[in-house]
Amino acid sequence: MAVGVGVLLAAGRAMAQTPVGCDGKIISAVIVHPRPPSAGDLPGIVGAAVRKASAIHAVTRPRVIEAFLALHAGDVCTELRRGESERILRDLPFIVSARITATADDRGRVQLDVYTTDETSLLLNANVQGASPYFTRARLGDGNTGGQGLLTEADWREGFGYRDHYGAQVTDYALFGRPLGLSLQGSRDEIGGTWHATFVRPFYSDLQKFGWLVDAGEIRIYIPFLRPTSPDAVDLDYTRHWDQVGGIARLGRPGHLTLYGVTLSEEREESGAIPVYVTDSGLRNDTIDTFASQYSQHHIARLNALWGIREIRYRQARGFDALTGVQDIATGVQFGTLVGHSLALLGAQDNDVFVSSTLYAGAGNAHSFVGFQADGEGREDLSTSHWDGVLTGARLAWYWKPLPDQTVIVSSEFGIGLQPRLPFALTLGDPDGGVRGYTTARVVGGARSVTRIEERWSWGSFHHFADLGLATFVDGGQMWAEHVPFGVNTGMVVGAGFGLLAAVPPQSKRLLRVDFDFPITHEPYARFVIRFSTTDRTRAFYVEPRDFSRAREQTVPTSIFQFPSN
Repeated sequence: MAVGVGVLLAAGRAMAQTPVGCDGKIISAVIVHPRPPSAGDLPGIVGAAVRKASAIHAVTRPRVIEAFLALHAGDVCTELRRGESERILRDLPFIVSARITATADDRGRVQLDVYTTDETSLLLNANVQGASPYFTRARLGDGNTGGQGLLTEADWREGFGYRDHYGAQVTDYALFGRPLGLSLQGSRDEIGGTWHATFVRPFYSDLQKFGWLVDAGEIRIYIPFLRPTSPDAVDLDYTRHWDQVGGIARLGRPGHLTLYGVTLSEEREESGAIPVYVTDSGLRNDTIDTFASQYSQHHIARLNALWGIREIRYRQARGFDALTGVQDIATGVQFGTLVGHSLALLGAQDNDVFVSSTLYAGAGNAHSFVGFQADGEGREDLSTSHWDGVLTGARLAWYWKPLPDQTVIVSSEFGIGLQPRLPFALTLGDPDGGVRGYTTARVVGGARSVTRIEERWSWGSFHHFADLGLATFVDGGQMWAEHVPFGVNTGMVVGAGFGLLAAVPPQSKRLLRVDFDFPITHEPYARFVIRFSTTDRTRAFYVEPRDFSRAREQTVPTSIFQFPSN
């Protein structure tokens, strides 16, 4: 008899631990099981050092994980909310993977167990050269300080005849234990500087009803205008200040909804009148009249209306933008637009209408996926009926996995700026948007098109510490002058190379690369370059290159209304 009771109790415990569907059941408890990144089994002194560092890693606090869950104890469980909670957790920059299982208890309810694995939180890099000064750049930070979902980092850069650069950033992704973001950052640059503060409730999921934003910042920067036949660039500075407040609300059911919103914004822009040469001995004024009256001052206050539609479903894919990590790809269509009209507030002088729109479409599965996104904006001066500040950027990409450890990516990106209101120049060698192999080229213009073909192979795990891989690539690009000072029209320019890839820890969404870039088409000043980079492209389908995005209006609230969620 005792044996029979023991067997029944064991069977009951086994059933309680078996995952079940949770639709319609009351949640009795939510238990979070956070785990540190894998320390691996590296041998020797290196392995011992890695394991010691892993031992002091601050694992993400359960309250931080709970802040992003769409389900809590006492709620009625649904598979939709369970799956969305997993996706939101995977989208956080300090989480590698997330899994939520439901198990039945003896009262007909379910317990949710949340399993997460952290990203490596240490942020560290430095530039070293063979001549004095030996150290030229350093960055130190923690992407998950104290396990609080808190990014803290500081960086320094040698000034080479100017003052040194110092910068710092603090970002709390789960302020007050809620899915609220607060970011403070600032820098004192070699010339110029910046500060930026954002308090936001991002629109993480279709399950949300509201999202809102309070944002302000200021920047002074010098834009280099490269000359094809000279090693010297001519720089023109501009200053921009902006602030905005607003929010959006949804109507409709998840996967099929409409978004409505409103923001109030102000922006002040002022461009330098005299171009300068930035030399080791200081700034030297230039006497050419290339920039005469090309850019003007603006002070604008606007009331903006936001509207959008989302017909989006998510699928998991492994090894698309990450080496081996899982990401959520969006299938369906999303469109959003902002229309703003100027107001006579705060001393604003401009009388205009501003329009900004974004379109995304995606189709496919974990083996083959095609996506497209286009973002555009422009401003009409109502006093002159003249349009300026017209900027359009787009990306079309196909991801194909013929084998589990092989990924082929074919993508094409295009950007153009017409009648820019601020100093604006796209470069052939931009690290993000240019042609690989032409980082040192002296080619600028107002429009750029680049097509990339890249094949990646994953070699598997290295002592359970990192995933390793190899990439080969070919880029082809073209530039058009479009009235940019010193801009040129080029034919097709081709670059090629290969890269060594790594993901630390295994299945991390961050991709560490060492690329060896070779220029194939002759271009003055272009030469072989070795590039080091760390990126996470899994959280957004299209990330605009910096030389393009810095010309955009800063008061478009992408933090609360952009694909996919951040």
